[in-house]
Amino acid sequence: MTGADGSTATKSARVPWWPLLRLREAATAPRARLLVFPHSGSGPNTLFPLVDPLPDHVEVLGLSLPGRERRFGEPPGCRLDQVLDSVADEVLGRDPLPTVVFGHSLGALLATRAARLLGPHCRAAVVSGQAPGRTPRRAHGTTTEADAVRLLRDGGGTPEWVLRDPDMLAHVTRVLRADIDLSREAAVGFEDVRLDVPLHVLGGTADPLVPHEPLDGWADHTTGACQVLRFDGDHFFLLADAYRPTVVDVLRRALAEG
Repeated sequence: MTGADGSTATKSARVPWWPLLRLREAATAPRARLLVFPHSGSGPNTLFPLVDPLPDHVEVLGLSLPGRERRFGEPPGCRLDQVLDSVADEVLGRDPLPTVVFGHSLGALLATRAARLLGPHCRAAVVSGQAPGRTPRRAHGTTTEADAVRLLRDGGGTPEWVLRDPDMLAHVTRVLRADIDLSREAAVGFEDVRLDVPLHVLGGTADPLVPHEPLDGWADHTTGACQVLRFDGDHFFLLADAYRPTVVDVLRRALAEG
């Protein structure tokens, strides 16, 4: 298994976990694959508006963690090695296709680490709403349920009805805190993670959770080209009507690089 430091254990110790959800079939014979890694507390369908307009030949798979969407009834919480090894095993067990990883927030950390395991299959990476290297991450200061609720309110993106429903809010904060534990694990040694593919970095200039000033530091995470785009928006700028077409265009260009 792959740890935060990149070390591996024997493959025989792995247990199939099938974490990937098919978000969209390719309408024609697939010629490219996009792996979607969502933000903390959410599932891949949240980012479906960004992948639905992509070319028909693109197969789209999304990381589906316990406690949400199709896995709502499962208790949240998983280890980094479990996530990364399961993703790599499932992807590498499919027909080989040029692959692009796309992650937002927590998903950006996971996507970058997954890209390393996919080796030459990964042709480009798109990361959004996440700090590079050792930059302090506000979410990692979340230790209580009250902290988690505050993070949900400040970050935006959570429907008001969820914030007003005690039972649903308790579930969402439980999932969020489990994901933050995963994010902390993924951040250990992240400054040493290097790719050799083009890297596209997206961020919001008014993001209350991730400052946009350090985003240029993502260039240290690849030997390839690194493009940084800033948007006048908050943590979920990428889903705003005004910016969604631009984000979709970035994904199209990343897929074309394969």
